[in-house]
Amino acid sequence: MVVSKEDPELLPLVRSVQDGVCVPAAKDVPSVTTSHRRDEEDRVVFLVVPGLSDDDETAAFKIETSLKSSALGVCNVQLDLVEKLARIELTYRADEATEASLADVVRRATSDHLVAYPVWQHRERIVRLHVGGMRCMTNCGRQVIRALEQIPGVLHIHVDSKSKTAEVALAKGCTATEVDLIKYIDAANPRFNASIAKEKKELTNSVPGAILLNITGMTCAKNCATKVQKALQSAADVIDATVDFGNNRATVILESKSELGEEDLIQVVRSIDKKFDASRYKLFTNDGDSRVVYLKINGMNCAKSCVRKIQDALNGAKGVINAKVDFDTKRATVFVETDSYLTESDLIDVVHPAGKKFTASVATPTSRPRTIRLAVEGMSCAKNCARKIEKALNAEPSVEIAKVDFSLKRAIVQLQSGSALSENDLIEVVRAAGAKFDATVYVASSSPRTVVLDIEGMSCTKNCARKVQQFLYETEGVISASVDFAARRAFVEVDPDGGFNDEDLLQVIGRAGSKFRARLVTPRATKAPSVAEKPELYVKAKPEVASFTRPDDLALSISSGKSEIGDATLLIGGMTCNSCSNSIENVLKQTEGIISAVVSFATEKASVRFDKDVVGIRTLVETIENIGYDASYVSGAEAQKALGDQRTKEIKQYRVDFFVSVLFTFPILLTMMVFDNIAFIDRSLTSTILPGITWQILIVAILATPVQFYPGRRFHVDAYKGIKNRILGMSFLVSMGSNASYFYGLFSIIRAFLLDDSSVANPDTFMTSSMLLSFVILGKFLESIAKGKTSAALSKLMELQVKSATLLAFSADGTKIREERIVPIELVQRGDTLKVVRGSLVPTDGVIVYGEGRIDESMLTGESTTIKKIAGDRVLGATINVDGLFHMKVTGVENDTALSQIIRLVEDAQTSKAPIQAYADYVASNFVPTVLVLSLLTFLVWYIFCIFEIVPASWIPHTDSRFMFAFNFGIATLVVACPCALGLATPTAVMVGTGVGAEHGVLIKGGEPLQAAHNVNTILFDKTGTLTVGKPVVTDVVVLSKKLSTEELIILAGSAELGSDHPLSKAIIEYAKFISSSLEQPTNFCGVSGRGIACMVGIHKVVIGNREWMADNGLKRLTSIVLQQATLTFQNAGKTTIYMGVDDELSVVFGVADAPRKEAIRTLKKLKQMGLEVWMVTGDNARTALTIADQLGISRRNVMADVIPSQKSLKVKQLQSTGRIVAMVGDGINDSPALAQADLGIAIGGGTEIAVETAGMVLMKANLFDVITALDLSRSIFNRIRLNYVWALGYNCFLIPLAAGVLFPYGFSIPPMYAGGAMAISSVSVVTSSLLLRNYTPPVLPEDFSVDDTKSLLFKKPTVTTPLLASSTLE
Repeated sequence: MVVSKEDPELLPLVRSVQDGVCVPAAKDVPSVTTSHRRDEEDRVVFLVVPGLSDDDETAAFKIETSLKSSALGVCNVQLDLVEKLARIELTYRADEATEASLADVVRRATSDHLVAYPVWQHRERIVRLHVGGMRCMTNCGRQVIRALEQIPGVLHIHVDSKSKTAEVALAKGCTATEVDLIKYIDAANPRFNASIAKEKKELTNSVPGAILLNITGMTCAKNCATKVQKALQSAADVIDATVDFGNNRATVILESKSELGEEDLIQVVRSIDKKFDASRYKLFTNDGDSRVVYLKINGMNCAKSCVRKIQDALNGAKGVINAKVDFDTKRATVFVETDSYLTESDLIDVVHPAGKKFTASVATPTSRPRTIRLAVEGMSCAKNCARKIEKALNAEPSVEIAKVDFSLKRAIVQLQSGSALSENDLIEVVRAAGAKFDATVYVASSSPRTVVLDIEGMSCTKNCARKVQQFLYETEGVISASVDFAARRAFVEVDPDGGFNDEDLLQVIGRAGSKFRARLVTPRATKAPSVAEKPELYVKAKPEVASFTRPDDLALSISSGKSEIGDATLLIGGMTCNSCSNSIENVLKQTEGIISAVVSFATEKASVRFDKDVVGIRTLVETIENIGYDASYVSGAEAQKALGDQRTKEIKQYRVDFFVSVLFTFPILLTMMVFDNIAFIDRSLTSTILPGITWQILIVAILATPVQFYPGRRFHVDAYKGIKNRILGMSFLVSMGSNASYFYGLFSIIRAFLLDDSSVANPDTFMTSSMLLSFVILGKFLESIAKGKTSAALSKLMELQVKSATLLAFSADGTKIREERIVPIELVQRGDTLKVVRGSLVPTDGVIVYGEGRIDESMLTGESTTIKKIAGDRVLGATINVDGLFHMKVTGVENDTALSQIIRLVEDAQTSKAPIQAYADYVASNFVPTVLVLSLLTFLVWYIFCIFEIVPASWIPHTDSRFMFAFNFGIATLVVACPCALGLATPTAVMVGTGVGAEHGVLIKGGEPLQAAHNVNTILFDKTGTLTVGKPVVTDVVVLSKKLSTEELIILAGSAELGSDHPLSKAIIEYAKFISSSLEQPTNFCGVSGRGIACMVGIHKVVIGNREWMADNGLKRLTSIVLQQATLTFQNAGKTTIYMGVDDELSVVFGVADAPRKEAIRTLKKLKQMGLEVWMVTGDNARTALTIADQLGISRRNVMADVIPSQKSLKVKQLQSTGRIVAMVGDGINDSPALAQADLGIAIGGGTEIAVETAGMVLMKANLFDVITALDLSRSIFNRIRLNYVWALGYNCFLIPLAAGVLFPYGFSIPPMYAGGAMAISSVSVVTSSLLLRNYTPPVLPEDFSVDDTKSLLFKKPTVTTPLLASSTLE
């Protein structure tokens, strides 16, 4: 069997490793074996005894006694008469011969000579693959091993490069198939082409064996069970088959040489009838636990041979689960079984026999990161020496970050948690970096001084706080710096021996941002707080003017702590290009009292933060008006409406201007280009009316004048204001080009009149100026229309706001409705009760207190399906009540509603600037002067060429002079260039993209998150509430009794738990409601805290709780093998086990856990396909974390467990220190520090919780797949921005040389009139390109996934029995 790579199921699931260099056969090793087998599992044998009766205690005693007294090394025996199973623990690893001997002991021990069969399903499954493309073992073989090691349940791998085969042992219960193994191998290297080996391995079975199947779909014992049993008995190689209807189990006895497998038997069952199905019967094994021993290994001199010898020796020791040796750190990490008697000394003794030169000692790991300071000698410069040492230190595997300060002759090295590096190790690293270098441990003469910075002006954690901290930390003499954004305070440790000048901090703050101003103060608290201390102590400290009486402790106050910060949004009118917005922004930033200012040309808004004690809104408006632009202030609620009115007015003005320009320009075209070719009209037009002036010249001049001074007035006025304020923008280019043409034409008419020679006049220039203005005005008209469409999504959100609500007034006792009245939404208050009828909009945010309804939230969350809401559920304003009637209590009004917060986030995003826009701003600021110089040079070069007759006379039109010929090239160069397209490239794409994101439930907070999302290569998920549902749910059900059906037992459990409000009880109730919507109320209910409950449900006595509670109530079957194995499996998976007894017999065991979300597996698979590396962080213990990771397909190497919330940001920082661009996904509450530390924070939330200040993106729905939508949309937007820049720059770079006449010798040029049209087209094309983002469609969830969906996802509807997690997932 060969699996095709074109199969859609074979999408790569692992990242391809970088192909190494294959070695020749002489230097290669023939084969390599890696093993993760667990001895305690290999020492367990399961036998099924079909003839054993349920009450034959005598036979059970004989079997147990005989097995223990046999010479087969039996140390423990468990018998379950109901299951007819025997679990036998041995003192050594069992093989097939041992199984046969144990079965023979059972047969001889019973008087009826009962036959026992080993359960083959319990054995490991061996898969043999042929790996095409494998050339050697050293390189290729190890790539195959690394790929297969990632699959959960792989115990043993043997790869042979000569036969090009890989033999893989899979744990019992492992769901990985041959296809899965092939996928992983093929994804490891493009050269590999794996297939199932054609030759079958010779079977070695010498005794008959049993396969146990779980059968579903049987409704009766007489017909269904008999039908299945006969079908199985008739299959080839089947000795016998029995079907137990009560346990839904089939026991199939196969011949010793049978090649039948479980899948073959399952197909037999399925072929009987559509209602029948079969699956592997789960046998449970204890995963065990482990302890870790760390050893320091000496004597290794190579990473290949020495490491392998020691690693093989340690892994071969009995009781060792796994051992890894790191050559770089000279360290071995050994995982030892908890019940093993191995000690550290025993492991040290194991190392020495591997080689005489090897010695070992116990290494104690550090519990937290360490910082080591070294005094470095021998450095002569900062550029080479310091950098060389710093690079050498950072290259050490367990060094998180190292910084070398040349001026202080010091190195500060931060070591990772668990690092075994010592001071001497680091000193040796320094010495190895160069013969002249030496180092000693640095001992400070005194404690570092603490400098406290009170910071005002930081508007966010992600940008401001991090920026200030980075600038402070990089300052010479600063040991450490931390910024507390909430307290607006920074704590800086200064080197006491570094000769640090405290005045330098003033300049550092200035470099961090112009909005920060600093002055010296004396703090009351002189000690920097520890991690546990609260910074509020410093917040309350009143700053005073510095007296310099205590020079060791200094505080800097940046701005006044008492100042009140205001925010204002201003509407700007009159901007024609990006240079205008940049000039307004610069003027605002230079105004005293302005903290920050961002002006967007696309949105025509200015967002300003200012100190209310220094400046006010009126001053802001006047400042903008003083430089020639219109400005107005409107409140946040009216801003969008006012902007719409302003754009409508602007479009109307451009429409009128365009109509006027066409009205006069069209006759000019007729006169110059049409009538000129009609003889009798041409004779009339060329007749002289005044000396040197013909009718044609006079008509064209008169028609061109209104165009020049009415439609073109805005460009002339803006150009004048720009020159006055030393700002050159698009208006200057248009005004100068049109004026040069018009006034040169006017000059030529005056000259013709004075010389009485009409041939001197040049009426073509009037046509040039008129057509130039007409084309530019047309372009601005189309641009205004297109810009209005970019904010269409925001306008739709604004239109969703409800105008009125139905207010209910109740009687004094609150039982009767006294009055209903319609009130404006502005008069609705918190605590009001509103009535919402079918088909109406929900007025505002609130909680349902009466009734129910089906709510359509698609306008806010993008969720297309309606959601049923009942009393106690929260509803959001602007959503639609599709069906039902309810009363709601108002919880959010005005700006506190979800809709208002969405609108605010979208507005902020559209106003913000992406970092890439700084490049456009820089180009735009130099664009116009550069174009002006190029235009002048173009004119001069062509004119000089004409004077010296370098240009042939035939090139110059007979209607033009030399001057006019060169002048046309200069004007064309001047007007073809357009800075507008550069200015519109980013903001229009951001506006459209953020609007589209809001429509899909993804709120993007501006341009910076967009740019960060484009570069992300690693994504870190919080587990609880993000990858999992965040609450206990029933994941597994094991039925032990056959007296009642599974459905009846689950309903009984749900009914009994109605009397409890425990979270675990609610999980069982929700699970039961999937089967029956109506549960019966329990009677005679009693409960003991921490143990369980007991009650009557109908005629049944129900007991639910822990194992001790079952024993207290005298329940039977507590020693069941299946029960014990299920309990151990649940414990190993980090699940809670809940026992349930019915009528004094243990009947059901529930596994309860925080289960993965149903979309988690496919989401993570899609992220991997997008090229992202997936990590998980959690505060849970390692076992629970690894279980969830295995279910979701996350590599165990990418799991961070036992991490408290305050340390999550440190984990993000550790990933960033390795060069990764990290996105953090969390719930936005406990994960806030990590969201702020990450390059991109993504908060999953809903309703009013969406305003997570520290996240760069907020997902409205609690749906993991929206993470993919957010990243994919961000990449689409950023790619569109880059395309816009490529177009805008390419357009100018291509057309400017053409307008300058580079191709004129080849017969191609751009006349000035068409150059103006080309300039207009560039802006319109960029806006149109951005508008295409409105067609964005989110990615589709992949339907295929390699892992078994049923073993890791929460069932929407429980089946008859829910299979337990296979133990292989815990390996």
